[in-house]
Formats: sequence, structure tokens, C-alpha cells
Amino acid sequence: MEEKHNHKYKKDVLRLATFIGQLMLTNGAETFRVDDTVKRICKSRGFYHINVFMAPNTIIVSDDRFDGYTFMKVIENRCINLNKIDLLNDFSRKFVSEIDMSIDDAIEELKNLEEEPPHSQMAINIWTAIGSSSFAVLVGGDNLITFMLTLITSVMAMIIYDKVKKVSNIPVFATMVSSLIIGFCGVGLVEIGILETPKMLIVGSIMPLLPGVPFIKAIRDLVSGELMSGVGRAIDAGIIATGIAVGVGMSMNIYVKWGGML
Repeated sequence: MEEKHNHKYKKDVLRLATFIGQLMLTNGAETFRVDDTVKRICKSRGFYHINVFMAPNTIIVSDDRFDGYTFMKVIENRCINLNKIDLLNDFSRKFVSEIDMSIDDAIEELKNLEEEPPHSQMAINIWTAIGSSSFAVLVGGDNLITFMLTLITSVMAMIIYDKVKKVSNIPVFATMVSSLIIGFCGVGLVEIGILETPKMLIVGSIMPLLPGVPFIKAIRDLVSGELMSGVGRAIDAGIIATGIAVGVGMSMNIYVKWGGML
């Protein structure tokens, strides 16, 4: 046991804990979940004096003993990937239960999880289209034309979102551009007489852009006492929602100024 608690081993454990915390935050895990996972991993290897500081885009793991080892990671890109969070949770339980697992093997397994491909773009587009069109039906667009046009518009908006985000790397800007396109599609279809009102199409098409999951995670962080992370996530969700409102509002405002009637 003494050999396991030498300085190199301790740094390796902290490095592993920081790595899994980084991956969990990158994929949208709640702050309290990341904190619990990091501390459990360290405790499983005999390190009980661990402090964890997190913001939505930063994680710092340190030991408050005299050696003062500290590791920090900055999260540049974030997303919501609940499947990967579930896989990381499974890995953490496996690591805690299997005391003989080496740190090198654990890090290698985490790297494999990091590189695991997400769902195919085709699958994402299909479920985005079905979800958006179904919501348009729920809010009153109960005809085949509205359903099909919402299906096409929502997929087009998500493709535009991905393209703009790759260029600007600013999610709120990509959201605003996509919302602007959705608004123009809605009023344009009304103008040429295909739809009577753009409301259902617009409401259904913006559903994939809405920050519903980030907002719920912000509430869970606040309830758990993670005030800084909770407020940060809530503000982030509010900015995204504002971007949607600005994009749709701009398209409608331009349409009305050009003589259109809503």
C-alpha cells in the first residue's frame, strides 16, 4: 500500500480524476455529479483530502495536503451527450469496484470513450424532424402540409446551425442565424400562399434549438448548492433563448416592414 501512495501514483490518480471530470463536463453532466465522481475515484485509491472546483468550462482538482498537487482543465467545447455521460458513469463504478485496475488502463479506456462516435447525422436529422413536426401538430398545425414543411425546415435549420457553429464557434450566433432562417421560411411560405400562418411551423422548427436540457441542469445544480455553476448554466440557457427570440423577431420584423401581414 505504501508503494501505491507514492507521489507519482498520487499524481496519476488525480490526473485520471481530472480527465473523467473534464469529459463529463464536456458532455453536459451536472456539476454535483462530476464532483461526486471525481471524489469517489480518488477515495477508491486512498486519497480522501481532495478539493474539486468547477465552472461550466473549467475543472480544478487538488489535494489540500502539504504536497498540494493541482490539476486544471479548461473545457473549450461543450455539448449534451447523455449516452456518453452514462458510459462515463459506468466506467467510474467499474474503476471504483476493481481496485486492481491500473491507471494506464483506465486512462486508455477513457480515451476510447472520448473518441466514441456520436449518433450518425442521419439519425439525428430523422429524430429532429419527427420531434419538431410532432410538436407543431400539438400546437395546432394538425395538417399534413404543416407537418411536412416543419419536418423539412427543422432539419435545414439544424444543418445551418452546425455549419455556422463550425465557422464562428459561437453557439448563440449559430442559434440566431438558424432562428432567422426558420422565421424567413415561415413568413415566406405564408407569402406564397402555402400556409395560412407561420406560427406552428416556427414553434415546431425552433424546438431543437431550445436550451431545455441545459436549463434543467442549471436548476439541478442550484438545488444541489452549486451556485456558481447553476447561475452560469442558467445565464447560458437564457442567452441561447434570447438568440432564438432575436432571430425569429428579426425575420418577422423585416417581413412586416416589407408590407407583409401576420
